[in-house]
Amino acid sequence: MRGMLLVKRLISTAVVAVVTVVLVLCQGTSASAAAGGATKVVSDVSFVITSESCSNLPDGTTIEGSGTLKSITTTRTDANGITTVRNTSHARGTATDQDGNTYVFLYSNEFRVSKSAADPLYSGLMTDHFSLSGPGPARLSNGFTARFTTDLVDVFTNFEPIHAHGDPISFPEGEAHCDPL
Repeated sequence: MRGMLLVKRLISTAVVAVVTVVLVLCQGTSASAAAGGATKVVSDVSFVITSESCSNLPDGTTIEGSGTLKSITTTRTDANGITTVRNTSHARGTATDQDGNTYVFLYSNEFRVSKSAADPLYSGLMTDHFSLSGPGPARLSNGFTARFTTDLVDVFTNFEPIHAHGDPISFPEGEAHCDPL
Protein backbone atom coordinates (compact mmCIF):
# COMPACT_ATOMS: atom_id res chain seq x y z
CA MET A 1 0.00 0.00 0.00
CA ARG A 2 2.94 2.35 0.42
CA GLY A 3 5.11 2.96 -2.55
CA MET A 4 6.00 6.49 -3.62
CA LEU A 5 9.28 8.27 -2.87
CA LEU A 6 9.64 11.40 -0.76
CA VAL A 7 13.17 12.68 -1.39
CA LYS A 8 14.08 9.14 -2.49
CA ARG A 9 12.40 7.52 0.60
CA LEU A 10 9.06 5.80 1.05
CA ILE A 11 6.27 8.15 2.07
CA SER A 12 2.98 7.50 3.82
CA THR A 13 -0.02 6.16 1.98
CA ALA A 14 -1.76 9.44 2.73
CA VAL A 15 0.52 11.21 0.29
CA VAL A 16 0.52 8.28 -2.11
CA ALA A 17 -3.27 8.22 -2.18
CA VAL A 18 -3.58 11.88 -2.91
CA VAL A 19 -0.76 12.48 -5.37
CA THR A 20 -1.46 9.39 -7.45
CA VAL A 21 -5.19 9.98 -7.17
CA VAL A 22 -5.48 6.66 -5.33
CA LEU A 23 -4.81 4.55 -8.42
CA VAL A 24 -1.78 2.83 -6.83
CA LEU A 25 -3.22 2.48 -3.32
CA CYS A 26 -6.65 1.08 -3.93
CA GLN A 27 -8.47 -1.99 -5.07
CA GLY A 28 -11.84 -1.68 -6.74
CA THR A 29 -11.03 1.70 -8.31
CA SER A 30 -13.43 3.42 -10.67
CA ALA A 31 -12.73 6.72 -12.40
CA SER A 32 -15.04 9.05 -14.28
CA ALA A 33 -15.15 12.57 -15.61
CA ALA A 34 -16.99 14.93 -13.28
CA ALA A 35 -18.47 18.34 -14.01
CA GLY A 36 -16.02 21.05 -15.11
CA GLY A 37 -13.38 18.66 -16.47
CA ALA A 38 -12.63 17.09 -13.12
CA THR A 39 -11.64 13.45 -12.69
CA LYS A 40 -13.51 11.58 -9.97
CA VAL A 41 -12.05 8.37 -8.50
CA VAL A 42 -13.92 6.11 -6.08
CA SER A 43 -11.80 3.45 -4.38
CA ASP A 44 -11.81 0.90 -1.61
CA VAL A 45 -9.20 1.63 1.07
CA SER A 46 -7.93 -0.41 3.98
CA PHE A 47 -5.35 0.02 6.70
CA VAL A 48 -3.76 -1.54 9.76
CA ILE A 49 -2.39 0.70 12.49
CA THR A 50 -0.71 -0.43 15.70
CA SER A 51 0.52 1.07 18.94
CA GLU A 52 4.04 0.25 17.73
CA SER A 53 3.81 2.90 14.99
CA CYS A 54 1.29 5.23 16.68
CA SER A 55 2.17 6.33 20.20
CA ASN A 56 -1.35 7.78 20.63
CA LEU A 57 -2.91 4.29 20.74
CA PRO A 58 -3.05 2.25 23.98
CA ASP A 59 -0.23 -0.33 24.30
CA GLY A 60 -0.95 -3.58 22.47
CA THR A 61 -3.57 -2.03 20.16
CA THR A 62 -4.05 -3.09 16.55
CA ILE A 63 -6.77 -1.41 14.49
CA GLU A 64 -7.88 -2.77 11.11
CA GLY A 65 -10.13 -0.58 8.98
CA SER A 66 -11.71 -0.39 5.56
CA GLY A 67 -13.95 2.00 3.69
CA THR A 68 -14.47 4.03 0.56
CA LEU A 69 -12.39 6.97 -0.66
CA LYS A 70 -13.74 9.55 -3.10
CA SER A 71 -11.22 11.78 -4.84
CA ILE A 72 -11.77 14.64 -7.29
CA THR A 73 -8.89 16.17 -9.24
CA THR A 74 -8.97 19.18 -11.54
CA THR A 75 -6.17 20.51 -13.73
CA ARG A 76 -6.25 23.97 -15.29
CA THR A 77 -3.75 26.02 -17.28
CA ASP A 78 -4.33 29.77 -17.36
CA ALA A 79 -3.50 32.31 -20.09
CA ASN A 80 -0.04 32.86 -18.54
CA GLY A 81 0.87 29.16 -18.83
CA ILE A 82 0.51 28.45 -15.10
CA THR A 83 -0.85 24.94 -14.56
CA THR A 84 -2.72 24.30 -11.29
CA VAL A 85 -3.75 20.88 -10.00
CA ARG A 86 -6.26 20.65 -7.17
CA ASN A 87 -7.28 17.43 -5.42
CA THR A 88 -9.86 16.79 -2.72
CA SER A 89 -10.09 13.30 -1.21
CA HIS A 90 -12.41 12.06 1.54
CA ALA A 91 -12.72 8.56 2.99
CA ARG A 92 -14.99 7.06 5.59
CA GLY A 93 -15.39 3.58 6.92
CA THR A 94 -15.33 1.27 9.91
CA ALA A 95 -12.55 -0.31 11.92
CA THR A 96 -12.15 -2.98 14.60
CA ASP A 97 -9.52 -3.41 17.29
CA GLN A 98 -8.00 -6.65 18.60
CA ASP A 99 -10.74 -6.90 21.28
CA GLY A 100 -13.62 -6.58 18.80
CA ASN A 101 -14.43 -2.93 19.58
CA THR A 102 -15.80 -1.13 16.54
CA TYR A 103 -14.94 2.37 15.36
CA VAL A 104 -15.64 4.75 12.53
CA PHE A 105 -12.93 6.69 10.73
CA LEU A 106 -12.89 9.81 8.61
CA TYR A 107 -10.04 10.92 6.39
CA SER A 108 -9.68 14.15 4.45
CA ASN A 109 -6.84 15.39 2.27
CA GLU A 110 -6.70 18.41 0.02
CA PHE A 111 -3.89 19.89 -1.99
CA ARG A 112 -3.36 22.59 -4.57
CA VAL A 113 -0.11 22.87 -6.52
CA SER A 114 0.98 25.04 -9.45
CA LYS A 115 3.87 25.32 -11.91
CA SER A 116 4.86 27.41 -14.90
CA ALA A 117 5.41 25.89 -18.35
CA ALA A 118 9.19 26.17 -17.84
CA ASP A 119 9.19 24.51 -14.40
CA PRO A 120 9.09 20.67 -14.20
CA LEU A 121 7.95 20.72 -10.54
CA TYR A 122 4.69 21.75 -8.93
CA SER A 123 4.61 23.42 -5.52
CA GLY A 124 1.83 24.25 -3.10
CA LEU A 125 0.03 23.30 0.11
CA MET A 126 -1.44 20.07 1.43
CA THR A 127 -3.88 19.69 4.34
CA ASP A 128 -4.47 16.21 5.76
CA HIS A 129 -6.66 14.90 8.62
CA PHE A 130 -7.48 11.43 10.02
CA SER A 131 -9.81 10.68 12.93
CA LEU A 132 -10.96 7.46 14.59
CA SER A 133 -13.74 7.27 17.18
CA GLY A 134 -15.97 4.71 18.83
CA PRO A 135 -16.79 3.00 22.13
CA GLY A 136 -13.39 1.29 22.44
CA PRO A 137 -10.30 2.73 24.13
CA ALA A 138 -8.63 3.92 20.89
CA ARG A 139 -9.26 7.46 19.71
CA LEU A 140 -7.27 9.41 17.15
CA SER A 141 -7.40 12.92 15.75
CA ASN A 142 -4.36 13.96 13.78
CA GLY A 143 -3.30 15.87 10.74
CA PHE A 144 -1.01 18.39 9.15
CA THR A 145 -0.66 21.28 6.78
CA ALA A 146 2.55 21.27 4.74
CA ARG A 147 4.27 22.96 1.83
CA PHE A 148 5.57 20.54 -0.77
CA THR A 149 7.10 20.30 -4.21
CA THR A 150 6.40 17.37 -6.54
CA ASP A 151 6.41 16.19 -10.13
CA LEU A 152 3.05 14.46 -9.34
CA VAL A 153 4.59 11.09 -10.20
CA ASP A 154 7.20 10.07 -7.65
CA VAL A 155 9.48 12.96 -6.66
CA PHE A 156 8.83 14.98 -3.51
CA THR A 157 11.12 17.68 -2.23
CA ASN A 158 10.75 20.34 0.43
CA PHE A 159 7.96 18.49 2.27
CA GLU A 160 7.86 20.99 5.14
CA PRO A 161 5.18 21.07 7.84
CA ILE A 162 3.48 24.34 8.66
CA HIS A 163 1.39 22.74 11.40
CA ALA A 164 0.92 19.18 12.65
CA HIS A 165 -1.09 17.64 15.48
CA GLY A 166 -1.54 14.10 16.79
CA ASP A 167 1.70 12.68 15.33
CA PRO A 168 0.34 11.88 11.83
CA ILE A 169 3.62 11.22 9.94
CA SER A 170 7.32 11.90 10.22
CA PHE A 171 8.66 14.94 8.41
CA PRO A 172 10.27 15.07 5.90
CA GLU A 173 10.31 11.28 5.35
CA GLY A 174 6.51 10.90 5.37
CA GLU A 175 6.55 7.62 7.30
CA ALA A 176 3.08 6.92 8.72
CA HIS A 177 2.69 7.16 12.50
CA CYS A 178 -0.95 7.81 13.52
CA ASP A 179 -2.32 8.62 10.04
CA PRO A 180 -2.61 5.32 8.19
CA LEU A 181 -4.11 6.69 4.96
